[in-house]
Amino acid sequence: MKKKMLSISILLMAGGVFGNILFTRLGYFPNADFRIMNIPLAAGAHYFNLGLVLLTMTLIGLVLFPWFLEKKQFSKTVLALILIIWLPEAV
Repeated sequence: MKKKMLSISILLMAGGVFGNILFTRLGYFPNADFRIMNIPLAAGAHYFNLGLVLLTMTLIGLVLFPWFLEKKQFSKTVLALILIIWLPEAV
């Protein structure tokens, strides 16, 4: 059960990050002013619903991730957070 939930949390985080990269490259977030964890959430006076969904997926995966790890929970969670923030900028 722990391995299944760990896989689900990793898939949620990966889906949020890769969705962010894909939809940003496709132009779904034009002129984004407001970002959380490098996920565009708003431009001017309107919010991006897709950005809110991606942020929710990523946060749920990030919160579940340390619960289902057996060793080095803190360091692996910090590494995952750094990758979530850094990866969209690097690509």
